[in-house]
Amino acid sequence: MRISKEPEIRKQELIETALKLFLSKGYEKTSVRDILREVKGSPGMFYYYFSSKEEIFEEAIKYYVENYIKELSQIFKDENLTLQEKYQKIVNAVVKAFEDMKSLSDIYYSPQYFPLRVKVSFKILDGLREPFAELIEKIKKDRNLDSKKTATFILYGVYGLLHKNAENLGEPSSIQSIMNFILELTGKILGTLSI
Repeated sequence: MRISKEPEIRKQELIETALKLFLSKGYEKTSVRDILREVKGSPGMFYYYFSSKEEIFEEAIKYYVENYIKELSQIFKDENLTLQEKYQKIVNAVVKAFEDMKSLSDIYYSPQYFPLRVKVSFKILDGLREPFAELIEKIKKDRNLDSKKTATFILYGVYGLLHKNAENLGEPSSIQSIMNFILELTGKILGTLSI
């Protein structure tokens, strides 16, 4: 007997499966057939939800970004972590994200996906601004410092430094070096150099 799933559940299953395959096999080596094999679905089912492999790729990237924002936001807000622990967890998450994107670099950094990259970038920056501003509000020494403006300044600076040569997707050690620089600079800005 065939078990029928709700349309939104089935669509989400396709997106999650596609993301897993894109990250493990790469975009080029993942076919619609591969995705369908994993979910035990038919071509008609796939094309009910998506018009092409490119469309499900875009949805998979959006899903990845939503989870990335949630993960970093939870780290910012976690009261059980010290500032040093938060910092290290954030660095680890950023390194993992860059490693994940290595498998997609050929397609994701192609000119056709430039508009998607811009949207993704602003979604991440906008999604992290509020939780980061809340963290800054708790740790800043200068009470006149505007936490939201400071969060925006720091986040955009981090983004600029990390993505300066994003197509080459640096090694974890270079990401760590950039994050160490940002930590030092942020400490000076906030007056909390001893993180």
